[in-house]
Amino acid sequence: MRYPDSRICMEGHANALALSKDNTLIAVAGRSLLKVYSIDDYGFREVCNMRGGKNQNLSYSSNDVAWSTMDCNLLATAATNGVVSVWDHSKCGRQKQLLVYNEHERTAHTVTFHSSEPNILISGSQDGTIKCFDIRSDKSVNTYFSNSESVRDVKFSPHEQNIFSAVSENGTVQLWDMRKWDKCMVQFTAHYGPVYTCDWHPTRKWLATGSRDKQIKVWDMEGRPGLEYTIHTIAVVGRVKWRPERTYHIASCALVVDYSIHVWDIRRPYIPFASFNEHTNVTTGIAWLGSDSHCLLSTSKDSTLHKHAFEDATRPALKANAQGASLDRYGDISFANKIKEYAPKTSGVSNTKTSSSFINRRKSIVSGSIQFHLDHSRMYKFMLKDAFSGFPLSETDSKPRQEHECFIGCARELIMSGKKIAELCEHNSEVSKKYSKHNATTLWNFLKLFYGSNHFEPPFEHRSSFSNQKNPINSRRATQVASDWPQQRSDLSQDLNGNAQEATHEIAATNEDDDPLGGSGVEHPPTSSVILSETQIISEITFDNFELLRNGFIYVGPTEAAKALAFPALHHDVQAARPQLEIKASDHEKSPPPHVPTVLKVSHVPPIPMWEPHKFVADALMLLNDVGDVQTALTVIIALGEARKLLPLEDALVEHWFHTYVDQLHRYELWNEACEVINRSWLQSVQQLNQHSTAMHTNCGDCGRPLGNKVGWYCDKCKSMQSAKCCVCGLIVRGVYAWCQGCSHGGHIEHLQKYFAKHSKCPKCGHLCAYS
Repeated sequence: MRYPDSRICMEGHANALALSKDNTLIAVAGRSLLKVYSIDDYGFREVCNMRGGKNQNLSYSSNDVAWSTMDCNLLATAATNGVVSVWDHSKCGRQKQLLVYNEHERTAHTVTFHSSEPNILISGSQDGTIKCFDIRSDKSVNTYFSNSESVRDVKFSPHEQNIFSAVSENGTVQLWDMRKWDKCMVQFTAHYGPVYTCDWHPTRKWLATGSRDKQIKVWDMEGRPGLEYTIHTIAVVGRVKWRPERTYHIASCALVVDYSIHVWDIRRPYIPFASFNEHTNVTTGIAWLGSDSHCLLSTSKDSTLHKHAFEDATRPALKANAQGASLDRYGDISFANKIKEYAPKTSGVSNTKTSSSFINRRKSIVSGSIQFHLDHSRMYKFMLKDAFSGFPLSETDSKPRQEHECFIGCARELIMSGKKIAELCEHNSEVSKKYSKHNATTLWNFLKLFYGSNHFEPPFEHRSSFSNQKNPINSRRATQVASDWPQQRSDLSQDLNGNAQEATHEIAATNEDDDPLGGSGVEHPPTSSVILSETQIISEITFDNFELLRNGFIYVGPTEAAKALAFPALHHDVQAARPQLEIKASDHEKSPPPHVPTVLKVSHVPPIPMWEPHKFVADALMLLNDVGDVQTALTVIIALGEARKLLPLEDALVEHWFHTYVDQLHRYELWNEACEVINRSWLQSVQQLNQHSTAMHTNCGDCGRPLGNKVGWYCDKCKSMQSAKCCVCGLIVRGVYAWCQGCSHGGHIEHLQKYFAKHSKCPKCGHLCAYS
């Protein structure tokens, strides 16, 4: 059933809400909103507008609001300018704002009152501090330094009077004793991303945390913190709230993307138990109406305040597919389906008592929300046989390699630097051939021939082609071509038809036009003819003069009158590619001239597109990426070194390849290979990957307190340096220190290696240390 008038529209976007002690009033706060509404059976009714009047400042722009647990008239807000204000909504005008604490240097994210002390409240800020205020004083009484960039949420424990929790943007959770402001009691890393919210369980010592990693985690805070449950959501978690009278139910809303409110059963973490979908924008605040587990209040950026009836919630599990399949990285398939319960078949007269008892038992299982977490399913796993793996055998293999084996092998054996390009390509070609990656083998061999020459070693100079060489003496290749010219001039004085006069005029005209020395007597080869023999082409034309090579033709001469010679190594039949003229009857009697030159002179050839080898390599890398082999594509780019600048590839694409390959290496736990790839990157966004989450929080091995001081392994509580000593030999470790995060004991690497080669537990405390 839907409550009457269960929705009210407000003048601005709301960021938070809070309920009064008797659950009859609700406060809603936002950047331009701070109002109090009464709650009754007929919906909401505005009681007080705290932002009334003209004299308003940024202290009225609120990120969070909290109601006193003892006084129904007192409120506290955390503002965007760092101000923490205390309000009394029973007073009039500007007197409503009782106190203004302007002690935070940056935005105040959260504020909350003590559960039993009516005058105490705490706040968390972007400046990384937690302030404790006594409303009987105009200044803070304590400041707690979290040693993090920002504190996003603070909550008092309902089980211990002086304990409160704080979550930070560096992914850590801290427990503080109000009476000890110098250091937190417990600190541990809860998430891989910023933690935005936390909430204590009302009856158990469980602390729920929500993070940007799209997970809600439930921690058992009895003794050493331990992870009890993990819920996987589809968006960044913005708020969490335990459901009263339901031990395993917790409500959550997202910070972005998802507009719904989900209620989870922590024993079934992948699908919500119930969902509310009334909001049309991101939900910013949720609260259960006192001890009533069937009424939920919420506010949103769509400027509405909703009162939800639990029986109106949608049940996503009823719409979910009851079967599923998954393919793992080894090629194995898992299949799960729902187990259906059927009444047992009976022969002859049916047993009414048995049948009715079965129906009652079946109804007790499938009906009701209490049995939501019970999952009746059957799992099948189909293993992939080697004979049908589909991967060809290499020369040294006795059985086919699977895809993950090829990836891991190439990741470990491919080299990206330390040798010349030719040696790198040759080694990587052998590795690719070993793992049956034949396309990659061909590409590495091509790169060896193309980029392995000295012309592509640094510095990379773009050499001019023969067509741009005006003075043949200034070029080694052109000089050698010109030196061969006098010996062949007599043969070239006649064309294919034996007409020597036309050739003479052509040579003379060429010499007059192209002689930069003004007729100094230096003889040049004619631009209308090609005079390079096959030996000279192979020895003199290199791929750095790729402007001469177009579709298998070598060009010599001006661009506007291009002259071509068929590349002998490519065996082009030029005559077959052109229509033949009809031979006249008078030409049949003529015999061919003696000593016909073995060159072809073509007077006019239309422009032919130039072959770009660097573009060819770039296209090959794009093709490898399209077929899923980003490993080879990125390794080629790194191995080329500075020669990669010649490839027409965008930095954004190469950056995407880096992130993809590093993610693949992390999935296979190839940490060293991933670090090498990151270190070889020239892109700043990739180089910063090794700078994320690099902080290591150490604890004292004796008392378990965090070692947050600047004196290394010195413990302030124990007043000793026991943590700096090796747990095997008892001496202080100087140099590399191996440390177990589980028991906080460590020592010399060599000593620990020898010890754990024969033992499995810590020599000092008996902890099952997991050294690799």
